[in-house]
This record gives sequence, C-alpha cells and structure tokens, in this order.
Amino acid sequence: MKRIFALTLVLVLFLAVPQSLEASNTRSPNQAAVAGLHLAEIIDLIVTQYVGDPVTVNELLEAAIHGMTELLDRYSVYLSPQDLQSFTESLSGQLVGIGVSMANLDDGGVVIMRVLPDSPAQRMGVLLGDIIVSVDGHDATNMTVDQVRDIILNPETTSVVLQLNRNGTNLTLTVPKEEIRSSTVITDRLTYVPEAQGLPNLDNFRYIQISSIAFTTGDDLRRSLAQIQSEGVEGIIIDFRGNAGGYLDVAIDIAGQLVPSGPILHTVNSTGRRLTYSSFLNQLPFDNVVVLVNRFTASAPEVISSALQDSQSAIIVGETTFGKGLVQSVHSLRNGGALVLTTEEYFRRNGGVINDIGVIPDVAVQQTDSDQDDVLRRGLEILINGL
Repeated sequence: MKRIFALTLVLVLFLAVPQSLEASNTRSPNQAAVAGLHLAEIIDLIVTQYVGDPVTVNELLEAAIHGMTELLDRYSVYLSPQDLQSFTESLSGQLVGIGVSMANLDDGGVVIMRVLPDSPAQRMGVLLGDIIVSVDGHDATNMTVDQVRDIILNPETTSVVLQLNRNGTNLTLTVPKEEIRSSTVITDRLTYVPEAQGLPNLDNFRYIQISSIAFTTGDDLRRSLAQIQSEGVEGIIIDFRGNAGGYLDVAIDIAGQLVPSGPILHTVNSTGRRLTYSSFLNQLPFDNVVVLVNRFTASAPEVISSALQDSQSAIIVGETTFGKGLVQSVHSLRNGGALVLTTEEYFRRNGGVINDIGVIPDVAVQQTDSDQDDVLRRGLEILINGL
C-alpha cells in the first residue's frame, strides 16, 4: 500500500506566535513588506497588460500563495474559502454523501480512509484502503480529495459510480447517496462483535472506535467512559485504525482521560521554545486497555497512542502508524481562506520522535485476506487473557 498524506491534519488552536519570533529572525523587519510591494507590482502588470484569458486579482493572489506553499513541507497548504469550509465540515463530527472519509496518496490519487458503519458505502462493499480509480466516469488517479468529494456531492445525482483498486484488482460499485450523521466515538458490547465469539467474560469489556479527533470527540468519549464505568467494566479496546487525525487540543483532552499523571507530549517551535502538555489523572479508569492502530493511524491518535504506550497504560496492537509528528496552525486570511502552516514538531511522552517513525506496536499483527478482522481478534485475546 502506498503511503498516504493524511488530509485531516493535527491542528493547534490555542498557540499564539511568540512575541520574540519576529526579533529572532535574521531577516530585516521590512523585508516582507518590500516583498509585498513587489508582488502587488507584478499582479498590477498582469491585470493591466496581459492579453491572454483574463484573470482576476484574487486568482493571481491565490496562485501566488499556492506557489509559496510548494516550497514548504507537504502539510503546509493554502485553503481557499471553499476548501476551508470542506475541511471544517470534515472535523465537525458529521459527514454527508456515501459515508466515507478519504486522503491523498503521496504519488497522486485518493484512498478510502474510513467507511462508516451502516453507511451506503459499507452496504455496497467499499473497504478501508480501496484506491479510487474513477468516480462517475472521471479519471481520479491524479485528483485531490476535494475534487473527488465535489463529484460525490454533486446535488444533481442520487448515487455515485466508483471504480476501485483493491489489492491490485479493479471493481466497480454504484453507491447511493444519503445524509450521514455519525458520532466520532462508537461504543459496543463485545457480544455484538463477531471477532469476540468464543472468548470468555465478554460482559466485562467494551469496544470503542474513535474514527477522528473532531470538535466533539473529547466530550463524546467522556460520556462513553462514564457510562461504561458505571456498568463495572474491567477493560476497553480502543480502535484508532484509519483515524487520520484532528485537533491537537482535543487529543490532549482525550489523553488526559486515559493517561496517568505526567507528560502527554512535548512541542518545539521554530525558535526552539519547548512546551510540555501533561495529564493530571491520578486514577486510571480501567486496568486493562488495548489500542488498535494501523498504517493509516496518523497525527492526533499517534499522540494518544504513544502516551499510553510510554506510560505502560495500554498495549498497542496492529501495524506501525503513519508517523506524522508535526503541528499545523490555521491562520485565517482576509479573503475567507486560510493558511495551514507547520509551526511545531511534537515528541512523545518519553521524548522520542514520532515524525517519519510512527508508533511501533507492542504486538505486530498484519491483516490477512480472511473475512475475520485479525487485528481486532488478537487485540481482544490480549484484552481478555493478557499477553
């Protein structure tokens, strides 16, 4: 499987640019202002003298911003007002369309990152890891997620035809569209999980799937944990597979509900300023915790998983995670768009690096081609019987 660029970025909403940052740069304080004048001069020349197809000032400005971000890392991007709206909606805890979330592949194309339970996509057989070859007859091999999403959400159609590549084999599925509403936290009794069949003491444990780290996820999890604690549950299995990230402050909130007192993560910015975010949890909610991860687990869930692993509060099962240890800040722009800019690197509880390394599971499990979820089955065995 090709390595992905997770569209859903780890974001930090509560950090301000340090007052000392401007003074610490080696550039002249007026250099950016001079560059702005040069850019304005070029835009004015094009608008007033260019004889090709007409372009607007805003189109030229957006093209210039896109060009600047090309010089930066792959997570620093410009979001147009439309892109920003789609991005915000993707982290709102609500999805529309066919019930999937998607991400861009490094070398082009779009991969299915998550399929919602009881969604049209699940009912028609779409699977995590399917690569979209075409959508409604349009070649998708070089499309972005936004381009694919726009076709899927076309208000003039009631279904979408997906040609998918699954492990080298192409298949075509027609998927109806409907309004999708889903919590980012789903809790199940293990008696309803097929992979748990034959295992003892199922009533003492619960399965929690956390699909993304959205605005509501911390509160959703808090309610779920309170409910299952009131039921006398001994342990939980948390499924982060396919979770491509979300908001860093929410990830810290979630970790604070599960990780014992001490650091959760450390961040370092461009000036070398180091901040530590900590948990103040004195009593762990459960004695037994297993966390499931895969190569699509990226960013915010890597923060939580690594803190649980370093504090020996959970056993991590599955595949090595994606390895995104960079923090992006969202800077609103006057045109209604935003600049998503990498401003920090984060490090795990024990100080180790996550970026380009990922979280290495305590128990490595590769999914086979069988109908059974091998990773979930092994995680349940460890949860109930121990290592």
